[in-house]
Amino acid sequence: MKLKNYITVLSLGAALTLPLGCSKDFLNQKDSSNISQDALFKKPADGINLVNAIYDTFDNVDFMLKSLWYQANFLSQDFKNYGSDTFFERYEVPTGFDPLNTFWVRCYQGIARANSAIPIVAQMKANGIIDTKLANQLTGQAYFLRGVFYYYLAANFGGVPLELQTTTDAGRHPRNTQDEVFTSVVADMQTAANLLPFKEDYAAADLGRATKGAALAYEGAAQMWLKKYSDAVATYNQLDGKYQLMPNFIDIHEFDHQNNAESIFEIQFLVASGGDQSWGHSNESHWLSSFGMPEEVSNFGYAYADPKLYTSFEDGDKRKLATVIGPGDVHPSPAIKISMYPKIIANYTVNGVTMNTCGTVANPWKGADGLRSGYYGTKFWRDPSITGSTGLSNIFSGQNVIMMRYGEVLLSKAEALLKSGNQAAALDIINNQIRKRAGLGPKTGDATQILLTEYRHELAGEMSLWFDLRRSGEHINYVKNTYGITIPNGKDLMPIPQIVIANNSTITQNPGY
Repeated sequence: MKLKNYITVLSLGAALTLPLGCSKDFLNQKDSSNISQDALFKKPADGINLVNAIYDTFDNVDFMLKSLWYQANFLSQDFKNYGSDTFFERYEVPTGFDPLNTFWVRCYQGIARANSAIPIVAQMKANGIIDTKLANQLTGQAYFLRGVFYYYLAANFGGVPLELQTTTDAGRHPRNTQDEVFTSVVADMQTAANLLPFKEDYAAADLGRATKGAALAYEGAAQMWLKKYSDAVATYNQLDGKYQLMPNFIDIHEFDHQNNAESIFEIQFLVASGGDQSWGHSNESHWLSSFGMPEEVSNFGYAYADPKLYTSFEDGDKRKLATVIGPGDVHPSPAIKISMYPKIIANYTVNGVTMNTCGTVANPWKGADGLRSGYYGTKFWRDPSITGSTGLSNIFSGQNVIMMRYGEVLLSKAEALLKSGNQAAALDIINNQIRKRAGLGPKTGDATQILLTEYRHELAGEMSLWFDLRRSGEHINYVKNTYGITIPNGKDLMPIPQIVIANNSTITQNPGY
């Protein structure tokens, strides 16, 4: 882990040419290929682009899918992998699994970029190049993004090395503890929250940037990991009135409802008009959409749902089809008609009528070899431009990815209240906000089990379910009780990538690997 090699003054100059990776209004690249070192950081736009390059860390074909979505969903067992990564079902993820190394490297690249940006922005302010307002916004975003990278590193691996300034040595540092990492996340988010505005105080062109609300949401989440539940409640309370649950659950992930009132932090992606959505795509897109669509539709079907997720929803739960559909179901999104896909038109049209359901009860869509379940996630099956057409020309999506939303914050707040001894307040949030929105009546009984069930039905197929389950400390029993699987000792954490240990002998592997 030679962090000093990731960011130098010259590489920061190169970073100004990177895709900006934030609001769709400022994702368009500008030509700075002729920039010279002497011209760096001489005008406000340079500082803005410097921080935009930190956001660009998320723009990697495997980062959002195999490095994050896999762990958030395969480890809960609600989704399975068809292909070469079925080891998640056995919790036997190999230390050489390349997406873990991609995740590690990309996160530390983002951290290094943030570490370099913070003093440069301070110098730009001191030199009068940028004013205090812009300096605060840029610095706050850098601290926030550094905290986000550490948040997901610790959620995946436990303790990792803390690098909080540009390294001046070889960067071969030992791991800090998980608690030390989350303590650092809290500090970064507190700094960011004190510098950043709320979403409504940004200019429209800055939609998608880190906000005070996002910093508070991650601060509360990190405090939960540290078991500082009263602190987390106080932090979450500061979000009251700043975000709202979308009235209709289906709208949270709709293609035409991006950056909505419930979204707190959302990775911005963009496919420019006429842009390449094939294997030659630019990095401002991802393949979460096509990866989880049935093979009958998109030639993929590599991520499919376990039928137990489908059958676990209560009758009348509006979240069910907005999360997973099965044989005979019509896709719930008004933007998606199964009958519109070229493969469906070609293979499932009879007497001029094209099938508009996810297979049928008699003939479920299980792929050519019949090895899938016939059930598929719908939260990322929302982009109508992803057609899986001949030649696989439309497989990469520009749809944003929500990392943190208000529904998750409310459930985390309910957990914090429950673990602080206030069960009544916890159930009030669950019953009168989360379940009410889902069209369900109040639930009584074991509050912990109610909470775990609501985490599952609210967040399955998104970017956080497994991390919240592990954070709760109930994940081992949850998997055992839900799927009858005993997680081998230590395998609830991901292994430190083999190449990381090979390059840094001070780093020890997680137990069990």
